[in-house]
Amino acid sequence: MLRELSIRNAKKQSKEYLLYFVTLVCTVSFVYAFNTLIFSDSVKALSGLEVLPYMIVAASLLIVLVMGWIISYMTNYMLKKRSKEFSIYMISGISNKNISILVFYENFLIGFLAFLLGLPVGILLSQLLEAVLLHMFGMMYTLHFHLSLSTTGLTLLYFLVMLLHSLRKNGKWIRKVSLHDLLLYNRQNEKSLLSGSVLTIGMFFLSVFLGGAGALLVYAQPFGNGYDVLAGIICLVLFLFGFFLSVPVFLIAHFADRAEWKYRKNRLLIFRGFTAKIHSTSIVMGVLSALLMLSATFMGIGTAVCLIANKNVELNVFDIMILHNGELQEYSPYEDILDSSFPIQASHTYGIYTDTKKDFLMVRNKTVSDMGRSNYYPFVEFQYDTYMKQSDYIRLREILGYEPVKLNPYSCYVHCIPALEKNFETLIEQGEKLECAGYPFTVQGIFSEPFSQMDAYGNGLEYVIVVPDQAINQMKVLYSLHVSITESPLNSNDLQSIIKACGGLARLQRNVGKSTPGSNAVTSLIDNVDYLSGKWADKQNLSQLYSMAICLFYLAFILEITGAAILATQILGDREKKQKQDNILRQLGMNERLITRLNNRQLSLLFLFPILPALIISSCFIYASSIKMELSAFQLPVFTGNIWIAQALSVSFIFFLLFYGVYYIAARISYGRQYNN
Repeated sequence: MLRELSIRNAKKQSKEYLLYFVTLVCTVSFVYAFNTLIFSDSVKALSGLEVLPYMIVAASLLIVLVMGWIISYMTNYMLKKRSKEFSIYMISGISNKNISILVFYENFLIGFLAFLLGLPVGILLSQLLEAVLLHMFGMMYTLHFHLSLSTTGLTLLYFLVMLLHSLRKNGKWIRKVSLHDLLLYNRQNEKSLLSGSVLTIGMFFLSVFLGGAGALLVYAQPFGNGYDVLAGIICLVLFLFGFFLSVPVFLIAHFADRAEWKYRKNRLLIFRGFTAKIHSTSIVMGVLSALLMLSATFMGIGTAVCLIANKNVELNVFDIMILHNGELQEYSPYEDILDSSFPIQASHTYGIYTDTKKDFLMVRNKTVSDMGRSNYYPFVEFQYDTYMKQSDYIRLREILGYEPVKLNPYSCYVHCIPALEKNFETLIEQGEKLECAGYPFTVQGIFSEPFSQMDAYGNGLEYVIVVPDQAINQMKVLYSLHVSITESPLNSNDLQSIIKACGGLARLQRNVGKSTPGSNAVTSLIDNVDYLSGKWADKQNLSQLYSMAICLFYLAFILEITGAAILATQILGDREKKQKQDNILRQLGMNERLITRLNNRQLSLLFLFPILPALIISSCFIYASSIKMELSAFQLPVFTGNIWIAQALSVSFIFFLLFYGVYYIAARISYGRQYNN
């Protein structure tokens, strides 16, 4: 009998709490899709992504904690709505233990069904996610539908931990609850923690103070070591709870006695329904707003990380770069191997030179100081100005497809990143005696297209001086380069095959170096070998950034769909009460169209209320984090103003509102169906 009753109730619950059921399905799908990356052979073949599985496991454990609480909350919420039903079971002679077993069977069946439905969706998402990830690293991928037993087992383990924890917790409550408490359980609202206007106003201003302090700690980071960021997040979360505890009381106190405003255009119905709901669920609203704030923040920071990584790749314009230290090198053996293995579109060999002048280096250092950034050149090779021959420069522009330029064979030019262009122009205009090997500089001769200058051991570091060919006779060769543009992207396997085929070639690791005698600088050219770099090789070095972005999106999606599901279920859970109110309005003569319009307005307010402070806080958090990340990623700014931050905010908020809007539309459809029956 209990099993038959469990199956019937499970079907009823899955229909009644459809959005919650869909959320469980989505959670299983996302957990499966992202955990597939742990066991994917294609992802394992990508060098530099060794940390990704550990980051996904850490994110999954955090999701288990959050989802465990949410499942427990939603199960308890369902019990509250079904308290009369359980009371009838008790009166009928069914023991608390059997009722607990009944609830266990019901929710286990719902969870099992959600798991089964989530797997095929997760398989599809896993293929799309893997295809996008491999595309980032220039690898082709063919969609195929394959159920990974390892991923399924890990996903099932996570899901069982979340589900069984909540069922065990609520089962213990059912075994102990009395009939009297159960009958009154559905009438209990959240107890208000504040009473009185003075206490409410005090809580409101305290929450505003905490919000401002949190934003200041996150942006300024005065303590360092991450403690200020942690303290800032705590202050911002406390602000959200204080906001939702005080604002409902404030709204009721402020507008309740304003008869002229309250009784105009049916505002009373919306006002009473809206304030009653947010007043009775203020703590839940605080939790939901915190979840949505974290979701939007993770999505925005993940987008900013992707923009920084993509910008780094964009500025590294050559697909393959091979460096030989200290002298000009004969690269024909490398060219033969590359030509036989990959379709090379164009290539060129040239040298980077240096002397003892620092005119442009000093301007560069002053620019860095004026921008408040670290004024330190870490590499010993870049303690003086660097140079390139005009003939090499013209050929490189041709390879890259840039607009042809006419260079005066008796003048010097500069190619630099945009952040240095204005100050270099000033230096040339004011430097009457500025010259190189007797050749003057021209004011109109500064170029700033992407030219592999953001990282060390490219065409200079942030700038290079283009001089007449004969001027380099008085200079020392710093290193020589062989650059190539391939017809198709390279992947990590291609790079490994190049290193294996070319004896004495190693991957250039700019983040690894050793100190040099008599200098505070370091060098990354520590072995007697040639070094491979370039767009695709350096993209492998950015794999940790892409791994971070993947995990941030993972967390963001889960937090948002769960938060939105709880809000939608909370709103739709007042079905009986709302039906009674609508019937009274019909008896008073209000037409059906107006009732529907008022219900939709109230629904819109309830969905809008928790996301406004969440989006404001997340915007501040994303802005501050983006500024800090750009400062740590680049010595000088590479973006035009803060447009890229606006782009990160726009992209993240579009995706955030898209997912949130799906739940709003679903809730609105259900709202109309339930209350018009």
